[in-house]
Amino acid sequence: MLKGIKEVFREFFDTYINFPSKKRLPRAVPSTEEAILPFNPAENSIEPRTLKRMIDQKKTLVLLDVRDEWEYRTVHLERALWIPLAELPRRIRELNPYVEIVVYCHRGMRSLDATYLLQQLGFKRVRSLVGGIDRWACEIDPDLPRY
Repeated sequence: MLKGIKEVFREFFDTYINFPSKKRLPRAVPSTEEAILPFNPAENSIEPRTLKRMIDQKKTLVLLDVRDEWEYRTVHLERALWIPLAELPRRIRELNPYVEIVVYCHRGMRSLDATYLLQQLGFKRVRSLVGGIDRWACEIDPDLPRY
């Protein structure tokens, strides 16, 4: 994971510092204070029932699945964007930092890692699904396959 973060910063440095005429800084870059704040999982999580309510209300959000390919092929939430956690630092540009993002994995650990990474990169509206797709299948959609 640390290697991926280093790659993101190296790419950022090369793009915005070495060749500033090519690009402007994205507006979502965190301030120093934001970047060093401790990560509190309780403040950056969302319960399955709350997410279900948001989906039913047709709120604008991105469901980000950070599991491996075989897991995604086994089961995934409708409309989910699939970016494995290992690829997230390289594919960060596929995400909009101004849209609410709900990250999920199997049981919620990898999604917390992804949430932390995204917040450190300036994404302010990102949360992790508590219990992952496994809890979603238990509480919201029992017809989903579980593994």
